[in-house]
Amino acid sequence: MPRSYGYGASMGAWILDYFAGWAGEWGRVVHSNSLYRSPAFTGDVTILNANVIEKSVDDRGRPIVQVDCKMTTHLGTVMATAKAEIELPKK
Repeated sequence: MPRSYGYGASMGAWILDYFAGWAGEWGRVVHSNSLYRSPAFTGDVTILNANVIEKSVDDRGRPIVQVDCKMTTHLGTVMATAKAEIELPKK
């Protein structure tokens, strides 16, 4: 590798933290699947962007959103992709 880097567990934690922060105090990440493409090199900026791709109510009456996320560097290199199901709080 050209310089020191982080991979795997640290990148997965960043993605889960991003999802959990978006869900808020009363929401929760039900399921997540991450695919790592490139390491997080020292000095790179990590940018996370996500889109809600589906909204539904599961068989237990919980409001669930499916989210598609992409982690990139400041140069546009894809570091990881992830999909998640997030339970949102009811009103």
